[in-house]
Amino acid sequence: MHTSTLRQVTVREGPFASVYFDNSHNTEDAAAQLDLRWRSIRERLADEGAEEPTLTALDAAVATTPPPEGRAGRALVAEGGEVVLDEELAEPPLREVVRVAPQPYLLPLLRLAPAVVPHVVVVVDKTGADLFAVGEDGAEERTVEGEDHPVHKVRGGGSAYWNIQHRVEAVAERNAAEVAREAVKLADAVGAEVLVLAGEVQARALVRDELPPRGAEKVVELEEGGRADGSAPEALEAEVKRVLAEHAERRRQDVIDRFRAEQGRDGGLAVDGLARTTAALRSAAVETLLIDDESLADRLVWVAGDPTQVATTKEELELSGTGAESLTQCRADEALPAAVLAEGADLVPVSGEGLADGVGAVLRFAI
Repeated sequence: MHTSTLRQVTVREGPFASVYFDNSHNTEDAAAQLDLRWRSIRERLADEGAEEPTLTALDAAVATTPPPEGRAGRALVAEGGEVVLDEELAEPPLREVVRVAPQPYLLPLLRLAPAVVPHVVVVVDKTGADLFAVGEDGAEERTVEGEDHPVHKVRGGGSAYWNIQHRVEAVAERNAAEVAREAVKLADAVGAEVLVLAGEVQARALVRDELPPRGAEKVVELEEGGRADGSAPEALEAEVKRVLAEHAERRRQDVIDRFRAEQGRDGGLAVDGLARTTAALRSAAVETLLIDDESLADRLVWVAGDPTQVATTKEELELSGTGAESLTQCRADEALPAAVLAEGADLVPVSGEGLADGVGAVLRFAI
């Protein structure tokens, strides 16, 4: 899930209708079951105060989207008569969620949707490559077409044979160098954390050898995929998803490990508990928020017009000069993600980490 997209949602005026439900299509009566499920959800939204234009927009989103294949979930967030988030989830949520609130409820989406790992996929052969890049601001696709003659070594002997062999190797190396340059350029542009190399074995080796250190250290090679027809792009896509999921999990665990290390030293850059974490958010000191929604439960916080101005008590915000008329009491599991996104910080959902009040943060600086 792109945080830039979520950030655009949180700055809207509200109120928001947030819905997470089972959207599976794996039985003969799946369509009928979804219709019944949606009617129930719609009634609950109306009971909680959702306005009719917002309900109508959600109706249209549910009715017009083709069904998924097999088990799936769906996340919908609407505001002001418009659906502002519509995401298919790989698995149904553990519990159906229906909320109407001043802020959107984004935590299940952050937990269930795959984390966005900025990356570049390079599918290479001796004549060039197809490149696919994904970053926080979206996706980009490029093609490198190098020299295509001669690119295959030939059998034979004599001086002509050696000349051809040399030309073949020179062309392949030039093509690989061009692919490597374009791959690094794309990786720099999207802030790639992973650079996937797929395609012909020899071409991969040549490209890898041409990469500078900042590109080579991010490389993961895959056997699946190729540029030729019939090269099974589905297998490559599945392997890329696996690689990115493993990287995202390592990144998540690194954050947890860093939080624990900072907690364990005097003056460490880590806090936990709702009061200390909200104080860090108000000071723009949060680098990464850790949040356990089960432990956080139904706790409430106060929020000013600026979503980063969040506190456990009304008095804390009034003392900071925020007008009492602009203060709203909100659920912490809605307000904290909105504050983090507005601040440009990261958010990592966790479970079973023993955080006080279910929240903690790695800090940019001591407060």
